[in-house]
Amino acid sequence: MKKILILFYILITVACANAQSNYKYGVVNKKGEVIVPMIYDKIDVFKNGYAKVTKKEKVGVIDVSGKEVIPCLYDEIKDFEDGLAIVVRGNRFGVINTANDTIIPVKQISITNYYKGTFLVYDNYLFGVIDSTGKATVPFTKSIGLPYSGGKGYIITTRMDKSEQKIIDRHNNEIFSFPGHGVRDMNDGYLGIWEKKASDQASIYLNLKSTAPTYVTYKIIDIEGDVINPSLTIDRNQFFNGGFSRISENGKVGVIDIQGRLRVPCLYSRVYDFKDGYAKVKQDTAFLYGLNKYGIVNDKGKTIVPCVYDGLGEFKEDRMVAFLNQKSGFLNRQGQQVIPFDFDFAQNFKNGYAIVSKGNRYGVIDKNGKIVIPILYQQIRSLDNTLFMANKNLHWGIIDTKGDTHVPFIYNSMMKLADSDFVAVQKDNYWGVTDKSGTQILPNTYNEIVSYSDGMFVVNFHQSNLNN
Repeated sequence: MKKILILFYILITVACANAQSNYKYGVVNKKGEVIVPMIYDKIDVFKNGYAKVTKKEKVGVIDVSGKEVIPCLYDEIKDFEDGLAIVVRGNRFGVINTANDTIIPVKQISITNYYKGTFLVYDNYLFGVIDSTGKATVPFTKSIGLPYSGGKGYIITTRMDKSEQKIIDRHNNEIFSFPGHGVRDMNDGYLGIWEKKASDQASIYLNLKSTAPTYVTYKIIDIEGDVINPSLTIDRNQFFNGGFSRISENGKVGVIDIQGRLRVPCLYSRVYDFKDGYAKVKQDTAFLYGLNKYGIVNDKGKTIVPCVYDGLGEFKEDRMVAFLNQKSGFLNRQGQQVIPFDFDFAQNFKNGYAIVSKGNRYGVIDKNGKIVIPILYQQIRSLDNTLFMANKNLHWGIIDTKGDTHVPFIYNSMMKLADSDFVAVQKDNYWGVTDKSGTQILPNTYNEIVSYSDGMFVVNFHQSNLNN
């Protein structure tokens, strides 16, 4: 009996695999005309006139005419930038152009597309820089090369055989060197520097990412080598983001600026990144307001929202969704409650509206908390400024904030096609496309509508349908 069950499961698995293999992807235009035949196992979204395709687990590239400009030979192809793409075969990297000419042979350990057609390349543990013509603009040496956060195409290099570090440009011109010192990028274009000791070299080899011993502290300098604040030192776990760095004291977290001035006192278990002058903070001890409570501070350390909320979103359109006692409401940038905590769920505002729910039913409110779409739908998704896809009685349609129905509730499922005015709609188990007014663009004859771009739809069709 056991053998029979095993055989049964094997047969089912094979049957499912064969059935799945019959589903192929192609491309049709808005008239339904086939531009790319249904022969691919996967087609990505078109970008800059090209789309990656997969056939028999190998990746290639087609153009908007459907021509396979890059044969399906690779395990991975990165997106084309300036007519060049990094390709992967096995565990080796290379670079090709849109004509499939080899710019960098597919034999490198690692390649990063860095700056204006410049590639950081590791070849058999040697580091160098190669440009868009395949020329090595920085000769290969026993080095580590990392992008410099200050931009301009600069690279921080660590010469392992000579124990020296410097900043170079992509043409191997020296910008700044650090004789007798070690350096690491602290973000925002700032550098952390420490004075090397003879014993440091072993630590560098064992810690290639930071190229620094684990016990070191840093002085902060700029690209000219000037120390920002002689009294400020930073440890290995600190970095700057937007001119701020987190610090800790007695198990609590605060924030300093690049001058070392305390901007947020060490009162919190976590300080999130600043955005537009604000940062979320969290307290997760019994100290002050209790367990896992969230608030907001500004970049001067002033408390805007005390740590009393169970959760906070992000400021969107001068409103922030907040969670308290299993209810959702909204605060303004002054931390004042502007929409009461009356909802079981709320999304961020977008185009002046937010989706909210009560008792497993959904509706839409404006920025004053006024209900503009009644809370009676099973699901709602934003479509554009005033249109929403809504589910009523297990069917989908499109409605607006004035209560008008633009697409009747006749579809089993509905999905917005990104960056377009089209909506994929499912009816009787098959997918088609309408515009936002309900005009049918593609009939409901496809197994899947994947994406739209460059005037074309990527679709999924069963192989047996191609003969009909």
